[in-house]
Amino acid sequence: MSSLIASVFCSCGVLPFDNVRTKLQSMAPNEAGVLPYKGITDCFVKTVRYEGVTGLWAGLPTFYCRVGPHAVITLLTMEAL
Repeated sequence: MSSLIASVFCSCGVLPFDNVRTKLQSMAPNEAGVLPYKGITDCFVKTVRYEGVTGLWAGLPTFYCRVGPHAVITLLTMEAL
């Protein structure tokens, strides 16, 4: 049970940084050749400004389905070893 709870905290703690990383990796210049973000901090600020604070956690259920089992398996394996 504790590994399930830890995986939720893991997902919630990592997702904002993963969202910013994904936005930075997939950005493309507009017609004028200007990129939408100048860096990590600018991406965080613009995400919060235009999507709200909850925009940092967009896609949490999908992200949890990907990261949650990994965290649970890792914690249970470490406990067994």
